Amino acid sequence: MNQSVSRILMVAALAAIAVGQAKATVRSKAIVVEFPSDLPELTQGQTEAMYLDDTGSGQAILYLEQDQGRQLAILDVTDPANIRVIGQAAIEAPAAYDFVHDLANSASLIRYRDGSGFAVISFKNYKKPVLKDEPEYLHPASAETYGMHGLLLESAGQPSAPGQGPQYEVLSVSNSTAPEPLATIHNVKQRVDRPQTGTIFLLSDDGLTVVRCLSTEREYETWLASQKTACCH
Repeated sequence: MNQSVSRILMVAALAAIAVGQAKATVRSKAIVVEFPSDLPELTQGQTEAMYLDDTGSGQAILYLEQDQGRQLAILDVTDPANIRVIGQAAIEAPAAYDFVHDLANSASLIRYRDGSGFAVISFKNYKKPVLKDEPEYLHPASAETYGMHGLLLESAGQPSAPGQGPQYEVLSVSNSTAPEPLATIHNVKQRVDRPQTGTIFLLSDDGLTVVRCLSTEREYETWLASQKTACCH
């Protein structure tokens, strides 16, 4: 009986060692994989999202959104071989959120996952991030990035106006601490995209609206020119 118990304990111990080894740092000649157990305790457990900020001085700060958005764990990841804990910061967010788009001056636009709207978090003081009020012109909507400097929001039709199509808002996020509204297109009946040029065609009661991404257009023109050159040779 005692031998059976000893054998069970030995098997359990070996299993625990195997699990521990599985979670330990994995290395090859070119790649290193570090698991949560290898990193500071603050990195372990439930994390909603993360945001990487470059302070501009060569320092890289990683923020981990925890406690349903109410807490940010702050890590200095400038040297990936020596990740350091800077601390934690309380954020008075009403719900968990996603980081939607970078803004100027170390800030990020966030969107609450419960669909209640948007806000901006400033990381200018990287040890004390600040949640700013939601810009008045942003409404609960789905958000998608548009090129390097744009944001496209789609809001559902108003319940008070059945049969109305969604509303689109085109925003610029270049060189600004908050998104800058460019256009609002109401009651969109249909949307057609041309990914090659980054063009979006929106059909509404007013007719056709065309949203253009100039950087994507230039890239496409360059590609077309290279194709023509290759055909000639």
